[in-house]
Amino acid sequence: QFLTMGDNNDNTDDMTTEQRLNYLRERGIQVETAEDRRRQQIKNIMNEPDEVDGIEYDDLQFVLIPHDECLPLKQLSMKVPKISTKGPSAGDLLLEELKPFFKAPSGQNVDMDLLKGQGTKSFASADITKISEMTMNMVAREGHIETFPMVHPIESNKYTSVNVYLDEVGLLKRLPMNKRAADFAVKAGFDPPPKFYGDVFLGRMKNKPVLKNVDFKLDEDTNPNATWLQNAVLENLEHQTAMDKITGKKNVSNNPNAGEEGISKEEAGYSWTQTTEEVELVIPLTSEKLTSKEVKANKLKVQYFTKKVIVEYDGKELLKLALYATVDVDGCTWTLDSSDKGTSVVVTCEKMKGVSWPRINL
Repeated sequence: QFLTMGDNNDNTDDMTTEQRLNYLRERGIQVETAEDRRRQQIKNIMNEPDEVDGIEYDDLQFVLIPHDECLPLKQLSMKVPKISTKGPSAGDLLLEELKPFFKAPSGQNVDMDLLKGQGTKSFASADITKISEMTMNMVAREGHIETFPMVHPIESNKYTSVNVYLDEVGLLKRLPMNKRAADFAVKAGFDPPPKFYGDVFLGRMKNKPVLKNVDFKLDEDTNPNATWLQNAVLENLEHQTAMDKITGKKNVSNNPNAGEEGISKEEAGYSWTQTTEEVELVIPLTSEKLTSKEVKANKLKVQYFTKKVIVEYDGKELLKLALYATVDVDGCTWTLDSSDKGTSVVVTCEKMKGVSWPRINL
């Protein structure tokens, strides 16, 4: 038995849509919703065969992240000419390829109240009050695609970016929020993460020497230990630092990271400060019940590793710290500092990359 929503003859008027669907499916009735029809249409679009025109093609891979967490991430691909017919830099081909996806009917109209508050971000030159709801619904369904860089292209990642492709007016369509996409953003260092609405895609771009799409693969690139995701926070910080130098001012939208501006960050058993060039750790020896005169430098052992610092005194481990990012072992030093409060070991490490860290530990 097969029903389209609206054909149900059971007395389910008091049920929510989700309860009604479950009620029908539990009784063996196949129900096709507007969302089901939309997904089938998208599937047909993405599976359309490419024309055979004598040109050699490669398969470009990218990943779909459905907003519905019950649905798995999906590997998709498109055909791209091995030799571009549009010159050395054809631009981001996914922007054109994904238009049919975002053009597909969502079954929801633009929320005009939200439009009044948000519309100017996408339609800055228009007088929103003079645009009819019908016109805005047509515009919203034309497939406006927005890209959000999860990782910015910089020299250390060979100018390779990872981008989210999303519906530019997903909020105005009241599409559901995409939690899994936001989780990727958190892992990439965005706190708080941006809000993504509806289904989105993840793709990769090579930005130099020419702009071209490169593969982004399911599992290899979507698991939490993926190389790009492990490096994302530091690379985005590096990009922001470069932008700050170009503009001559710090990004005012970001609060200072811990330990910056000479403000010590207290941790269990030590404190620390940082600049973009180095990090300084202060480990008090007062817990050893020693006066400054009793502290012997020859009993102190400090070991430096690229991502770890170990401090021992008289055979006892005072600190074993896995660092957030790499330091230059040859640029690390320590000294003893005495004051009225006692004696402390001050460890200074030169960062391998001149960026501010969001935290001290890995």
